[in-house]
Amino acid sequence: MERRAIFWTFPRSRSDVVTGHDVQAYLHANSDHVGPSARVLRGRATVDARQVLTLARLNRITRRAFLIGAGAAAAATGAALGERVLHNAPAGTGCGIGSWPGLDWHLFSETSPWVAPLDKTNVDPRSDVYISSLVSDGPPAPAGPRELFGWGFPLYFGRATDPLYRIVLRETSITYGQHIDGLRIHAPCGMQPSTLSDGVIYVIDQVDGYTYRLRETVIDETAMTITAWHGFRLQTYGSGFNTVEEPPTGMLPIRPEELAAGYVNHTVGLHAKCLSGHSVAPYDGSGTKGKQCVSTDATTRLSMGNVVFLDLTHAQIDALAIPTWQKAICKGLADHGALVGFNGSPSWTLTFEAPQDRTAYAKPNPYTALGLPSTLDYANALDGIGGWGAHLKVLAPFPRPR
Repeated sequence: MERRAIFWTFPRSRSDVVTGHDVQAYLHANSDHVGPSARVLRGRATVDARQVLTLARLNRITRRAFLIGAGAAAAATGAALGERVLHNAPAGTGCGIGSWPGLDWHLFSETSPWVAPLDKTNVDPRSDVYISSLVSDGPPAPAGPRELFGWGFPLYFGRATDPLYRIVLRETSITYGQHIDGLRIHAPCGMQPSTLSDGVIYVIDQVDGYTYRLRETVIDETAMTITAWHGFRLQTYGSGFNTVEEPPTGMLPIRPEELAAGYVNHTVGLHAKCLSGHSVAPYDGSGTKGKQCVSTDATTRLSMGNVVFLDLTHAQIDALAIPTWQKAICKGLADHGALVGFNGSPSWTLTFEAPQDRTAYAKPNPYTALGLPSTLDYANALDGIGGWGAHLKVLAPFPRPR
């Protein structure tokens, strides 16, 4: 079994109770570093932690069940545990340069709709129309070095020992991000945004407990400022939602470690060429609507907030004669889907982690270091069973968690 980095230091009380958020990482830290022990799980995990794991991993709560009320208590518990670790992590611990998170990591609580398994019976009645329009633009576009560095999302993990940067927003009229203007957040020196026009960075501040997504960023290491056109923040290990006006937030880029291991454990972002020009639940209140290419797109195209998934089982995916990294994408789309959050690309594509969050610190390009191809081309991954259009579906819009 693959070894994984230990990325939290878990404080323990006199009662020998885990006080950290990620029980799986705790188990790994207290095992032989090969895999978590079932005996340790039973002996060490608190009741609250067991509730999170039992509800989300053993009973496999679906989005539909979660959104009608099941698992709400577990979601609150997970968020509380996450906050406890973030505020009590010893100085210098946590993810950071040279200590990136393991395969179990993601931004959301275990019962967030962006982590809980899809309810594949809940298909949009116009799914076939939307998918036909999506694939008419061509197969998914490959992601080579230009796309990964240029359009990928770099992830930076701020620790208590990292300096404080002040956020300066150039556009403060956008209501969902106003509250972060002027905030000071922990982040490592030397951050590099994505290199093309979006200039995106993610900063996961492990001290204040929030994840910041900033666009068109300029980082001034002298003034210690991060200037951005706009941005927003989410509670780390929370539901993945903040305000009703926000753009689609429930996504995390596909990480190279996930590709190499063969599984993506969260919803990812989807770029489309054209959209309907409106948004749907759970982002129906969002001001981010996307752009039409022609007027008929209003009824034939995907909308901001739609979730696209792959209607295949793991067994069907494993039977395909494709490399492990392509199976990782397929299994992630089958279990968690892709959230429509961007448009304007030549064809549709998915979001990936940008390698400059490692190379900026003289670390190897993680894609190369893990033996992944220099260009991630998954256009033909499903050719043997009819192509992407034969197996993609659109989830029916669903409400925001209560």
